[in-house]
Amino acid sequence: MQPPTDYRVRINGRLWNVRFRPARHMGEDWGRCWDKHKPGRHPLIEIRAALARRPSRLLEVIVHECLHAARPELDEASVDATAASIAVAIRKAGFTRGR
Repeated sequence: MQPPTDYRVRINGRLWNVRFRPARHMGEDWGRCWDKHKPGRHPLIEIRAALARRPSRLLEVIVHECLHAARPELDEASVDATAASIAVAIRKAGFTRGR
């Protein structure tokens, strides 16, 4: 399965780059949120490309990293719990990749 295409998204008025990366680039991380990775550049969200094979997990990781971008003051436990709940709500509403 092909990884999703990189894209940009506006979160809290800032334009973020979302990039899908190979596992060798990601180490043990499923996703990363870089607010200040390079001065003058758009902030960056990186997602492990192999998650394309696991759409439910991909959804949760994207929501998780977007929450970090939107609410950087939240601790990891709060982001984890909120992302999981939002991902379940989206799946129950019938949204799936490709629809």
